[in-house]
Order: sequence, then C-alpha cells, then structure tokens
Amino acid sequence: MLAPRVLTVGHWQVRHPRIALTLWFGAFFGGGVLVLGSVVTTIAAALNAGAAPTAAEAIMVTMAAWLGVGAIGAGIAFVGVSAEPLAHSHQQALARLVPIAVAREERRGFTLVWFDAPSPVACAAPGRPAEILVSSGMRDLLTAPQLQAVIAHEYAHLRLRHGWAMRIAELNALCLPRALRAGRGLKRATSLLIELVADDAAARQAGAAHLANALTRLAAATDDPGLAVRAERLTLRRWPTAARRRLPEPIRI
Repeated sequence: MLAPRVLTVGHWQVRHPRIALTLWFGAFFGGGVLVLGSVVTTIAAALNAGAAPTAAEAIMVTMAAWLGVGAIGAGIAFVGVSAEPLAHSHQQALARLVPIAVAREERRGFTLVWFDAPSPVACAAPGRPAEILVSSGMRDLLTAPQLQAVIAHEYAHLRLRHGWAMRIAELNALCLPRALRAGRGLKRATSLLIELVADDAAARQAGAAHLANALTRLAAATDDPGLAVRAERLTLRRWPTAARRRLPEPIRI
C-alpha cells in the first residue's frame, strides 16, 4: 500500500515517465518476491517441523505450509484463467482490422499494415511478426512528418515491450480485490506512463514539434482532451535538434 502513495505524490511522473514506470513495476515485483519469500520460509519451517518443541506447534507449521502451497496454486490457476479472456479480447480487436487491410509493408522488426477506415487510428500489435496498424483516416489527417512521428510512437511501444507491461497491470487489477487501490493504481499508471514514454522516444527520433502537431490534430478530430495535454507537455522540454535526431530506418516513410 505504501508504494502507490509514494508514487502518486506530485507531478514528477509526467516529467520522468520512464523512471516512474520502472518504480511502479519495481514495487509490484518487489511485493511479489516478498509474498513468495514468506511462503518459501513457511514451507522450509514445515520441513523442519520435527524440531518444533511440541507436536501442536509442528502441526500448525505444517498446516500453514500446505495452506501457502494451496494459495500459490490457486493464484496461478486464477491468473491462467484470467489471462485467456484478456488475450482473446486483444486478438479479436485486431482480427476486426484484418479484412480491411489494403497494404502490408515488411519493415525490419515489424510489418506496417495500412487499413481502410475513416477514423484516425494507429496501434501497435506485438507478436510474431509484430505489426503497426495505421488507418487511411490517420494518413489523410496528418502530414508525412507527423505520420512518421506517430509511427515512431507505436514503434517505441513495440521496442520497449509495453504490451507486456499493460497485460501484467491488467492481470494484477483482476487478481487483486476491487477495493484495493494498488491494483487499480498500477493499471491506471501503466496506461498513462507507457504513452508518455513512447511520446518521449518519438519526440527524440522524429521531432517533438511534429509529434505535438500530430497529437493536436488528433485531439481536434477525436475530441480527446488527453491528446491535447500530451501535445502541450512536449512543448515544455528541450529536445534534440534536427541535426542530432536519429530516426530508425524501419519507421521512415
């Protein structure tokens, strides 16, 4: 419970999203290690139950160990059952775009898929092969440099394995009770921070001005104020000049 309170103090996460994301998941995995460590300690004590002063204490330690093993087994089973619907829902969402794909371009590390849809949409789909899907509406709305910045943003999601981070956060929220703020906090923070991390990577590679202009146009087209806030955030920092930017070859248009 302490980690979310510490991490939500102030607005430093917005300024340093990569550090904040690392701390969130450090707290998550650290808690998992502590829980696992306590169960392992209990099991080890049960193996030495014969050295307990009384038979009653030996029975109690043994029962606690078996309860710990049962809890771990139940937790693994619950995660497995919960993970399948999440994966299936992601696959279904992407499957809807396959019939309307109009072109596929094989890039180094991913496939760029253009699909026909009036709404401006771009998303990264991790897998083998990984894909970046971009709608015709997005292509018509943005200039070439702006579109390149959007693709750089999605490329950052793939390169930094943000899909795994989001799935872990979703599973964590499902496994913890709804009343526990830590589960909701990790999911909410991950959803925001991975977007900011990808924004920063795209700004360094394709230009902050191009990405900010793209986000501003998308905010106006979709009536999403969050995109406008992200665009404004990019104007508050210094970024590499055009001469110092290095655009990865796979995202060049």
